[in-house]
Amino acid sequence: MITLHVFCSEPSCTDGNNPNAGLVQGSDGYFYGTTESGGNNTGTGTIFKAPPTLRSGPFVTLYSFCTQGLNCSDGRYPYGGLVLAVDGNFYGTTFYGGVNGGGSIFKITPNGILTTLYSFCPQTNCPTGGNPRTGLVQASDGNFYGTTELGGAFGWGVVFKITPAGRLDSCPQL
Repeated sequence: MITLHVFCSEPSCTDGNNPNAGLVQGSDGYFYGTTESGGNNTGTGTIFKAPPTLRSGPFVTLYSFCTQGLNCSDGRYPYGGLVLAVDGNFYGTTFYGGVNGGGSIFKITPNGILTTLYSFCPQTNCPTGGNPRTGLVQASDGNFYGTTELGGAFGWGVVFKITPAGRLDSCPQL
């Protein structure tokens, strides 16, 4: 085994800590992932890229959450991992934050440019779901699918579909 990076090795853990989700390999050979905490902004998580070998390049913190807006409109605590989409970008979720506080869905480029696609809980009681703890999958139809821990008609979560452009659909009740 070769250790490629030790988290919290930078002052104040700006490189992140607690990487609970898996890694995904980008087309550039780097491994991309999330940390649920650490980063530059009150320890609310990061997105990073790690080299496949010690000689292939540096570890890079691409993004620290809670960078946008007073209420972390870009999200915070990305518990789920990333998915590499067919467009070459990475997509993921945050458990908290977003404009409404119920988490967010984001897209990030391999260069670290983050776009928030959706903020959960735009309505009282979060009928479309809230607080996604897991990541996304991209299906053969090109859309992303995921689950939330809370919200929905009974308060115990939903299965949702979101387009790459950010249009969300909650799956109907069975």
